[in-house]
Amino acid sequence: MKLACIDIGTNSIRLMIADFDGIHYSNVTKELEMTRLGYGVNETKTLDASRMLLSADVIEVYYKKATIAGAQHIFMMATSAVRDAINSDEFIRIVRDKTGQEIDVISGELEAKVGFQGVLIGTENINENANLLIIDIGGGSTELIIGNSKGIKFSKSLNIGAVRLTGAFVKHDPVLGEEVEAMKQVIVEQLETIVDQVNRYKINNAVGIGGTATTVATIVHRIDQYSHENVHQLRVRKADLFEINDKLIGLKNEKRKEIIGLEEKRADIILAGSLILQEILMKLGLNEYSVSDFDNLEGYAAYKYAML
Repeated sequence: MKLACIDIGTNSIRLMIADFDGIHYSNVTKELEMTRLGYGVNETKTLDASRMLLSADVIEVYYKKATIAGAQHIFMMATSAVRDAINSDEFIRIVRDKTGQEIDVISGELEAKVGFQGVLIGTENINENANLLIIDIGGGSTELIIGNSKGIKFSKSLNIGAVRLTGAFVKHDPVLGEEVEAMKQVIVEQLETIVDQVNRYKINNAVGIGGTATTVATIVHRIDQYSHENVHQLRVRKADLFEINDKLIGLKNEKRKEIIGLEEKRADIILAGSLILQEILMKLGLNEYSVSDFDNLEGYAAYKYAML
């Protein structure tokens, strides 16, 4: 069956079109457009009118592409920004008017579930008793999920994300030391609420999904052309994160854009996301993570497929 999935995130809108047999994906194509739908939501609790229109236009284009490609079902999910905004109904109406379809605004708990399911779909020869920690740092929230092939044992959605923290704390270019410390303080405060719970489980492997985890990996490995083959299962050490963050702190956004592996539109938010990733590894005593290019796009499409 040919499926399409549109992920409406705080930072970007993503499209996946693929054939799915209930277990495996094939003939997969993906697209991404950064619209910053959720920029400022943390401060104003509202979605910006111009960003709503831009995002809705991208969704309309993606919806038409999926239709032309012959997708038998088109699933649309929205996460942190739409979940948190008090005017999300307006955005949902705009998208409905353009596509004729409702957006599924998913909870943080479901976001964690489908992210975990996506990773499992893309993981071969998994030890059914080995616990995976999935780290999904988005624009508005961070999901931490622990589980194995038998299911999820623990999950938590934290209100820290690359766009959310940048909008709340970064007012200078290059970023000031006190702004970095303010972000770290919020990150640590959020993580301290779950450290004891996480430490009850033996974590065999940490897996990063989403824009921050993949971008840090492409920077570390100097990959200037993103592809599934180039990125999936890359490893990033904790020491790499310290090195990258030290470099980013001292650079203006225009200079960051010259870094190999860093998309220009992520230049201003990558530090906040990378700091979250660094603090997670530190607080949980982890030395590295590996990247999965399978994430909540695959997981949500599979979740909806099971309901057909």
